Amino acid sequence: MKSGTTVREAASPGALLAGAGSEPASWACATVSFAGVRSPAALVDPLPLEVVFTRAERIRSGRGRTVQHWAGRLAAKCAVLRLLGLDPVHRANADLLGEVEILPRPSVFCTRTTACLHGHPPVVRLPAALRERVETGTRIGVSISHAASTALAVALASAPLPEDDTDRYDSDEYEDGNER
Repeated sequence: MKSGTTVREAASPGALLAGAGSEPASWACATVSFAGVRSPAALVDPLPLEVVFTRAERIRSGRGRTVQHWAGRLAAKCAVLRLLGLDPVHRANADLLGEVEILPRPSVFCTRTTACLHGHPPVVRLPAALRERVETGTRIGVSISHAASTALAVALASAPLPEDDTDRYDSDEYEDGNER
């Protein structure tokens, strides 16, 4: 990726992740530089956009979003992979970027769907193969921020939060009718 993706991780107390390497981590972060990048395809070049972002992510990000938003989502994917003990910039793991899905999660107070254009915190969706790397009863959350030319994301492993309604968001079909 030409984006200048850099990934940093820090191990901390507590074995929240299973099989994530020698030292369990409870958080990881990644930054993606998008200075001078004019399109989402250029952000992930030489990988195809369809390999890095799921169909739902492409639909969501394609609705008038800037490269800044695509970079934030990419940073979140990289941070989650790092948290799971996988190097997101290693060629062998390139396809895994498309397996980690980052979409907005409407709050319980929002009656709109995942297609809502209001700001909602992101939710992480993992396929079974990656979910096996996470201890049962542990959630993976992300926080995304942007500056003028850099996106930053932090992935955090924690106990489930009371507002986590996993039944509503774990299906293979989104509430707006878009399938994976």
